[in-house]
Amino acid sequence: MVGVMVPTFNRPDLLRSCVLQLAAQSRPPDVICVHQNGIAASYRWAVQDLRIQPRLVWLHTPHQCEQHLWYAIPLRHLLDIGCTHFFWADHDDLYLHDHVASGLEDLRDHDFSVSNRCGLLFTRARDFRYGEDVEFTSHAPGGMSSTMCFNRSFALELLQDIIADRQHHYTDNILARVTMPKFRCHLSARRTCIYHSHEGSVTSHAWLDKAFESP
Repeated sequence: MVGVMVPTFNRPDLLRSCVLQLAAQSRPPDVICVHQNGIAASYRWAVQDLRIQPRLVWLHTPHQCEQHLWYAIPLRHLLDIGCTHFFWADHDDLYLHDHVASGLEDLRDHDFSVSNRCGLLFTRARDFRYGEDVEFTSHAPGGMSSTMCFNRSFALELLQDIIADRQHHYTDNILARVTMPKFRCHLSARRTCIYHSHEGSVTSHAWLDKAFESP
């Protein structure tokens, strides 16, 4: 039973696109769990008309919660309903047709997989650039966070590590420095995701110009 957790804040347009991409996978997930936080007004309307194969779960925290809870809340829900495989998704990235199927193949022999190969889309007002294949070095787990997937044992441990953490600001730092060392982790070369750097992106800023210099 495959679940995807999708935190979202203030971008109903990007969220709709994300959900449609996940629903159109060669192996669609069984559940897409969206967690909106930060504003009292729900924008569930952005996806509620969709008639898609995956079950769509909407969780809403009206106030802005700490970053750890963006992920802990949907992760706990997916665990509670019995998911066995988990995909970490950000609402602003792009997911190629075989993203889920390729991730599940990696998890045949590993507890966790992340890829450091991806496409790169850079957008600003009246400007965009695209790199088809770049090495992603900006996130703590050793690859692009939106390519991460893991099994139930890893998910259970990750949730406990997130809840207990008082040291790391970003949740993927907990995953990389606390949870990953306990498991069989795979650095994959699959290119199933496109990282989208846009207005509001913060974690990739220093890496971006170097990435476009790659051969």
